[in-house]
Amino acid sequence: MKIPSVDTIIAIQSVKHDGDLHRRWEENTILYQDDNLVVGFNDRTNVKERKKPTWRTNEPAIFYFDRRYWFNIILLLTDQPFYYCNLSSPFTYDQGILQYIDYDLDVIVGTDGSYDIVDQKEYAENGQYYQYPPSVRQAISTHLGILIEWITTNKGPFNQEHMNWFYTLYKEKR
Repeated sequence: MKIPSVDTIIAIQSVKHDGDLHRRWEENTILYQDDNLVVGFNDRTNVKERKKPTWRTNEPAIFYFDRRYWFNIILLLTDQPFYYCNLSSPFTYDQGILQYIDYDLDVIVGTDGSYDIVDQKEYAENGQYYQYPPSVRQAISTHLGILIEWITTNKGPFNQEHMNWFYTLYKEKR
């Protein structure tokens, strides 16, 4: 599978289960990549949505996509930084677009490690509407558990030293 190279500017596109556009972030710079992992940032990038006018993000963000997992993680660099985690399909990358299927459930994580699972009603409604197959529902359940384990054990991007390294790369590129 293709992976974007460091310093490449890509689009990130989330779609719904039927392939329709959900949201697209236009300019995202890759900070780090390996065979499975893509880490990058955006800062006040344009966002296109299916049924809304284009808008611009208000703060910089560092994103973390690992194609082995059914989630992605975004650190929003607000005055009070926090993580926004999307339950999603593993990403694909082709022709400058990193794409994933958004499965509605999100986890918001404070830098103190507290977390809240949100959009459970939307997940249930869309699961019926799009007829999520049992294999997708099982993957989401399993990977929600993995994500919560990462949060509670400070693994991956929830490890402060790990994220400090990515933040340093971000500051160098800005």
